[in-house]
Amino acid sequence: MIHIKHSLIGEQTIQDLAHDYDLPHVTECLFLARGLNDTYVLKTNEDNYIFRVYRKGWREEDAILFELEAIEFAQHEGIHSSVPVKRKDGHYLTKIEAPEGTRFGVMFTYSKGERPEITEENSGRIGRALANLHNATDRFKPTYSRGYELNVNHLLKAPVAIIMKRLGHALTEEQETLLHEVVSKVKEVAENKELSYGFCHGDFHNFNFHLHDGNLEAFDYDCCGTGYRAYDLAVFWWNLKNNYPQQEKTCWRSFLNGYESVRKIDEVDKKALPYFVAARRIWFMGVLAANEDVWGRAWINEQNMNHFFGQLASDVRGFKSE
Repeated sequence: MIHIKHSLIGEQTIQDLAHDYDLPHVTECLFLARGLNDTYVLKTNEDNYIFRVYRKGWREEDAILFELEAIEFAQHEGIHSSVPVKRKDGHYLTKIEAPEGTRFGVMFTYSKGERPEITEENSGRIGRALANLHNATDRFKPTYSRGYELNVNHLLKAPVAIIMKRLGHALTEEQETLLHEVVSKVKEVAENKELSYGFCHGDFHNFNFHLHDGNLEAFDYDCCGTGYRAYDLAVFWWNLKNNYPQQEKTCWRSFLNGYESVRKIDEVDKKALPYFVAARRIWFMGVLAANEDVWGRAWINEQNMNHFFGQLASDVRGFKSE
């Protein structure tokens, strides 16, 4: 018996599914990206659209509807995002009977422009955008269950269990000790009941924006949920540390200044930020380890393990003493 983990739906099938939407004539469908979900771009003579096919087992039906509901709520409150497009039957979800089981597809509007470069100016823009999103969603009361929250269990406990199960054989005793030390320190900080808690985008950095005529538009709310707002801020810092280390200090300062020009960051949240950078690293490593059918296992080697734990060790040195 053949077991299919993840199928790739052909472009013609996606173009055929577009007939279920009230769109202009689709002239071309291109496969855009494979990841935790599969993404296609549909081209028409008027506008482009994005069609996302959610991975089986990654997001259940209610979890997807939570995401779409949050995007629509934010749009109603004035937030600029790529938004879901309803089918002709009034529903958002398209069921696709794939070899691995039922998958769900959603059509989204296309965000014009290009990924913003990391500059001080754009970092400030992104900071203001996140503050506006947090302000807009303070009153968000979801109808659907996301199935998780961006809390200690989701960011630390579950990922660590996966890391130990899948990567434990590749870790030294010192690395395992360091991992549990970081988890303990982050949990201690996260237990502070005064931390701001609310709707979070969950992946708010320049890879999930397009900049057009000076205006930012966010997309990819796939990691959203209710959780620590400090974590939502820390994701941008994590991205700077990973991808733009030479600009980290100046652009992180611009991001925070931009955020605080719209919404104040309480001192307890500021102190928690470096801890949530470490939490993001652990969560992301857990995602990598849990989804071998996306990234394979070739990346599990001594060099990458040393790099990851070197980052965690650097995070620990950056934690402020109690």
